Formats: sequence, C-alpha cells, structure tokens
Amino acid sequence: MQTQIISSNKLLEGTNLSILDATRLVRNLLDFKADDSKLTDIQHCQKIIELGIKAYREQSIGKTLIKGFEQYLASKSDLSKDALKDIKYIGNRLFRTCPEMKMVKFSNLTPDRCEEWLEKTFDTPSQFNKGRTFLSGLFSFAIKKNWLTKNPISAIEIKHVEETEIKALSIPQIKRLLKTAKLTEHKACAAALGIMLWAGVRPREVSRLKWKDIDLDERIITIRSTSSKTGGTRHIEITTVLRKWLQKLKKPPTENICPADWIRRWKALRDDAGFKGEWINDVLRHTFASYHLKHFKNLILLQAEMGHRDLNLLRSRYVNMQGISKDDAWTFFNLYKIKIQKL
Repeated sequence: MQTQIISSNKLLEGTNLSILDATRLVRNLLDFKADDSKLTDIQHCQKIIELGIKAYREQSIGKTLIKGFEQYLASKSDLSKDALKDIKYIGNRLFRTCPEMKMVKFSNLTPDRCEEWLEKTFDTPSQFNKGRTFLSGLFSFAIKKNWLTKNPISAIEIKHVEETEIKALSIPQIKRLLKTAKLTEHKACAAALGIMLWAGVRPREVSRLKWKDIDLDERIITIRSTSSKTGGTRHIEITTVLRKWLQKLKKPPTENICPADWIRRWKALRDDAGFKGEWINDVLRHTFASYHLKHFKNLILLQAEMGHRDLNLLRSRYVNMQGISKDDAWTFFNLYKIKIQKL
C-alpha cells in the first residue's frame, strides 16, 4: 500500500492535484458507468477520458466553417470550371446570407442550426435541396479530416419539388428568336441558338462546344464526356434545318460555338426577341423534345438524342405536345424553306 501511495504521488508531481482529488475524479467517472456495462472500471474510465479529450479538442482547436470551406474548395480543383463555379456560388451565398456562420466550428453544428441556415439562404425547395447537397458534401469532407464526427445534414429531409411541364415555344415565338438572331448585333449567338433549338443541347453543354465538334458533312454533333452533364459522350444527328442554319455561320474548328460574354449576349438576344422577364430555363431543350416526338414519333430515338439514361424523365418532364399540331411539327423541321424575311 505504501508503495502505491508513493507511486501515486510520483505520478501527480507537477500538478496541483492530491491523491484525494484524483480519487474523486475517478469516482465521478465511475458514477456514469451503467450497471449492465461489460467494461471493467479502468476500461470505462479510459473510454470516458478518450471521449472527453476528443470533445475538448473539437471545441478548443476545431476548424471553422470558412477555413474548412476553403480547404474543401481546394480539394475539388480537378473538377470542371462549371462544377467549381457552382460550389463557389452556393458556398459564398450561404456565408453571405449568414456571415456569423464563418467562424462557427464544425464541432458546434447541429441539424437545427444547419436547417435554419438553409432556410434563411434559399427561397425555393429546389434551391434548398441544392444547398443541402452542398453542405452534405462539405461536412463529409470535414468528417474525413476529423473536424466532425457525424454529418448533421443526414437529419434534414429533402424538400419535395413539384415538377411541372414546360410548354414548348410556339412556331411564331421560334420565328421571332430566329429573326432576332439574324440581326448584326446578335449573329454571334445564332449558331448556339440553332444547336439548342434543333438538337436539344443543354445551355451549359453548348457553351463548351467548339466548331470541331460540329461535322456538317457527317451531320453529327459530338458532345464529349468533358462537356456532357451526365459525363458520357453522345452523338446527335444534325437535321437538315440545323445543317442549313449552321452552314452560313461556320467558323474555324478551334473557335468556340458561343461568343465571349455569352451569358450577357444570349440574354440580350432573348430580351430583344420579346422574352424579357418571361424566359424559362431549358425551354429550347423542351421545345426540341416536344416537336421531335410529334414529328418522328420515336421515343427511343429521342432518348438517344437527349442523352437520357431512361425514358421516365423524358415522359414526365420533357415531352409536352399540348397545342402542337402535325403541321407545326413539320414546320419546325422545315423552317429552312421559309425565307428569313418571312420569319
């Protein structure tokens, strides 16, 4: 016993604790031991101490959200420019709305706090879900870095988004767009307009295309894996109307389909065509799908052209032939026969 007391005093040298203080601390730890615990007393004390040390480190030297976001962003440097832009945009929007969150440590996050942050930042269910996905990715990264033990986003439910059909543009509306694109100030956007309208290419995909991806002789547009939303390469047939439209606009292979300052110039074209404040994203892709199915009556072919993995989204979201007659569909694919003055 005397030897144990001497050893205990030796261990406590350099501290302000007595053997009695140490004994009281151990007693406190053991008070939290469940009656049915299979751990020995020493194992129980060790576990409590380990958990306490971990919690203390998280509270005292844990990473702040803004510093974690900076490292997370750096870890995504291999992504495309558009993907990085999306991450930066959502992250900056979250911190701009609630700047006080910048200095919050990962270890202090709770599901309620994260949900409140998302609610303050995003107005619509779809935006909320995008923000939720972003935070989930950031927090998963934090877990790998040992800044966080559990992802608080897992307790936040995804919001239901009402998917509504988008009505295809009418033939008069299409003619207005094409006529406006022929104007000198908008002609640089004409090729991109034609590709979105008559090939159903997504706006972001067309912004990555070069003229080398357009083979007018073989009548093929190549959407490369680096440009595709889904990550796979696909080929789209160039219909006669699109070929006629592109022939007079063709540029050297290395040049981009879209001009510099594309987003602003594309909006200016739409505004001048009478769509100011009324334009719906992806409406040209929906227009292509609706007229294509009405004219060719081939859902499998349309699926391949659109680059969809299955038909469900195509049926439920993209195809809306309401108000489109057979004559309208024929006209859509034969507009090259109409002189520009009559558009």
